Amino acid sequence: MELEKLKEELKKDLGQKLYNHSIATMEEAEKLAKIYRGHIEKAKIAGLLHDCGKRGKDDNISHAKKSAELAIEKYGIDNEEIINAIRYHTTGRVKMALLEKIVFIADKIEPNRAYDGVEELRKIAYSNLDEAIIRSLESTIEYVKKRKMELNIESVNTLNYLKEKKLL
Repeated sequence: MELEKLKEELKKDLGQKLYNHSIATMEEAEKLAKIYRGHIEKAKIAGLLHDCGKRGKDDNISHAKKSAELAIEKYGIDNEEIINAIRYHTTGRVKMALLEKIVFIADKIEPNRAYDGVEELRKIAYSNLDEAIIRSLESTIEYVKKRKMELNIESVNTLNYLKEKKLL
């Protein structure tokens, strides 16, 4: 399905706020793909569809897997790189591919996001993708711990892997 058709379908399926977030994430993913020499069209599609399975106050982790499934079943995406970028956009994973990193951080820094540290994260993302992911995961893990929420082990593993890689 071409990008414009995907946008039309997504607009019907999502509320305006989530649709706007999806468009902003797509645009941010496109910018990052240009800087890091990623595949621009794949970045745009993954950024656009990253939250297509999110409904209401859905669990923040499970919506990524639902979005990946919906991208395949409803939107006809059959590219494994795009599906993985959607599937891991909330937790990350060990040995993330470039596209996965781009969509992960694009989701966190798109212009509609407003939280403590987002401006610094935006600056870092345009010079060091891994460092931006490290900072984002550290912040998320701290947030989850403070609220005594369940910590996702995938996020912890991703953080530890990137920190270890940084030391090499």
